[in-house]
Amino acid sequence: EDDAAHVNWGGEWRMPTLEEQKELVNNCTWTWTTQNGVNGYLVTSKTNGNSIFLPAAGCRYGSDLDDAGSFGYYWSSSLYTGSSDNACYLYFYSGRVDWSYGFGRNFGHSVRSVLP
Repeated sequence: EDDAAHVNWGGEWRMPTLEEQKELVNNCTWTWTTQNGVNGYLVTSKTNGNSIFLPAAGCRYGSDLDDAGSFGYYWSSSLYTGSSDNACYLYFYSGRVDWSYGFGRNFGHSVRSVLP
């Protein structure tokens, strides 16, 4: 029930784990760019050259949208061990890509679904 990708898409779709997000950070080249008027990162695998675009979609809290065009926040399926209310997530802005756990799961971060 906590995996938004699986709940909405079904089948084998799921949210990535924090370890998978860390692997993405460490094994890909991250290039800040604009595609179709949207800022974000083009993430290219150092292994096979495949790439995805992760928009800097910002974050929702209630009806407020913050940081759109400047920051990207992407949920993982991994809960923060210190709190069942917080989950780990990938975040980025131009010049930095990292992970954290500082937001509660009630924040509207993006979800980038994966298949095993």
